[in-house]
Amino acid sequence: MSESGVFTEMSKAAEVAEYLRRHPEFFLQHRALLDELVIPHETYGAASLLQLQQERWRERLHELEQQQRALLANASRNEHIFRVYGDVYPELFHCTTLRQLWKRLHHTFQERLRIPVSALWLNAGAVQVKRSDKGFVLPADTFARLTRQPMAQRTIYLGPIGESDKQILFGADALVHSVALLRLGDNGEAGLLAFGHANPHHYQPGMDCLLLEQLGRFVALLLPDLVLGRA
Repeated sequence: MSESGVFTEMSKAAEVAEYLRRHPEFFLQHRALLDELVIPHETYGAASLLQLQQERWRERLHELEQQQRALLANASRNEHIFRVYGDVYPELFHCTTLRQLWKRLHHTFQERLRIPVSALWLNAGAVQVKRSDKGFVLPADTFARLTRQPMAQRTIYLGPIGESDKQILFGADALVHSVALLRLGDNGEAGLLAFGHANPHHYQPGMDCLLLEQLGRFVALLLPDLVLGRA
């Protein structure tokens, strides 16, 4: 069949489909067709229109059941995450050092949310820290690069991470392929809170990040009592 012939056949098929879509009463007016039509089927060899419709109903029911199970599982997971955040806030409030703050977050996320790696970094260009907290400080130029890429001036980033950024944030040996990065401070200039996961799909763009954003704001509120002040 020529290309024009194929196009004509496709056009006719589309017209028939559109006609039946606009006239659902067609088969009620031509009931004999329901018994006469035999449609090729990869499983049955051939099937009537009613058989195919029943199979489609079963498939749709199965799809709906799967969607319901997924929604219930997601709701249960979100409830668990909400409870974890609610429990950790009072504990963070009583921390008196940056190390205590980070360790509390790290242990909570690791033990209760199965997030294996976390990091807290402050911007040397914006915050002065105690000598004992120098290990939590990033040089201003390094912080500026991280907030440009991969964050691109966003306050929160969810997604994959490059090898060099992973090493800066978590160390060379960390098994991390996706991250959640939160900028801290009114304008995101004070520091970064980072969580890493080995699963490259654990953190993805477009995920709901409301709880993470609230966590970032809460940690930022605690920082003034834990550091010396602005640089």
